Amino acid sequence: MTRRALFGFLVLPLLLAACGRGSYQNVGPDELYRALSQGALVVDVRTPEEFAQGHVPGAVNLPVEEVARWADQIPKDKPVYLYCRSGNRSRQAAEYLKKRGYTNLYNVEGGVRAIQQAGYPLVR
Repeated sequence: MTRRALFGFLVLPLLLAACGRGSYQNVGPDELYRALSQGALVVDVRTPEEFAQGHVPGAVNLPVEEVARWADQIPKDKPVYLYCRSGNRSRQAAEYLKKRGYTNLYNVEGGVRAIQQAGYPLVR
């Protein structure tokens, strides 16, 4: 096998994966609210009780504890923004969806805490 063939066979897939293909991207509140204004799907993965205390306008509540039940209902052809209180549960949901072939995923780093700190509105 030539060096070029070896590179294409071994290294190129790793580089594509590192560039986000088949992965998710971490974003902040600014990116979330920009995407929201463009019709992106926004998923709050917190509990229904947390969701009722205040959530992003237009977000749907799909708790991370039930991700195996709702994962197939999420469109693969549309950007999906996931958030929680701090970014940990939404990261877990993004990892789960990524393993099932979702590629247009965005995790809101810092979650609701970062959203509130940036001054964006939540609804009840």
